[in-house]
Amino acid sequence: MWIGGNGEKDHQILKFTRTFTFVMQIGRAGQSRGNADTRNLNQPADTFVHAATNELFVADGYGNRRVIVFDADTGAFKRMWGAFGNPPTDAAPNPADPDGDPRGASQFVQPVLATRVSADGLVYVSDRGGKRVQVFRLDGTFVNQVFIGRECKAPACGNGTTAASTAFSTDPDQRYLYVGNRSQAKVMVLDRASLEILASFGEWGSAPGQFGTLHHMAADSKGNLYVTEVTPLAPANRRVQEFVRLTDRP
Repeated sequence: MWIGGNGEKDHQILKFTRTFTFVMQIGRAGQSRGNADTRNLNQPADTFVHAATNELFVADGYGNRRVIVFDADTGAFKRMWGAFGNPPTDAAPNPADPDGDPRGASQFVQPVLATRVSADGLVYVSDRGGKRVQVFRLDGTFVNQVFIGRECKAPACGNGTTAASTAFSTDPDQRYLYVGNRSQAKVMVLDRASLEILASFGEWGSAPGQFGTLHHMAADSKGNLYVTEVTPLAPANRRVQEFVRLTDRP
């Protein structure tokens, strides 16, 4: 189990066994020196262990704006990158839609909330502030991106951030990519190969099937999807919902 945090001085990740025995620490509280720091994190948002390479991929994205990779056993730094594979910087975050640039910001726009690695070795990064999911090879080479709700503007559309998290369908090819659309309160279903949006479900609210502040998602071995919500104010949706895969449709 890997645990991070988004407190002001949460510049570390802690590793535990499933019986809660402490194993290892990467980084030290209050020690971050920014996006160039390879020893400390800055409010890490998500972790993913890629078993094939025994590497820990971290969305270091509340305080920093990068993906950073460590050896999952030793904690040794391996590599890191920002949007489009660019070196991550400490400059003020770019706007999500700079001057209408069709490619979006040249850096991730905080928060960078999740990173997932598919079975075929592609890294999917949820650039929530940039309203997009970017896809990379394991070495950080940029492959593709898809915008999620780019028309969503604060305050009319929540806080204006969208791509909160991702999950894969659990068929052998992981055909579908699920994206949690935060401010528009939907789960988007995409063809993972083409990044075409195929379907969506959900709306704002507290009833079953509705969402308030989507956060993280995961799928189990049967293809069922689990979605977490973190709405702090009324209606206060602090819950997990399970959605059952009933057919071979998205």
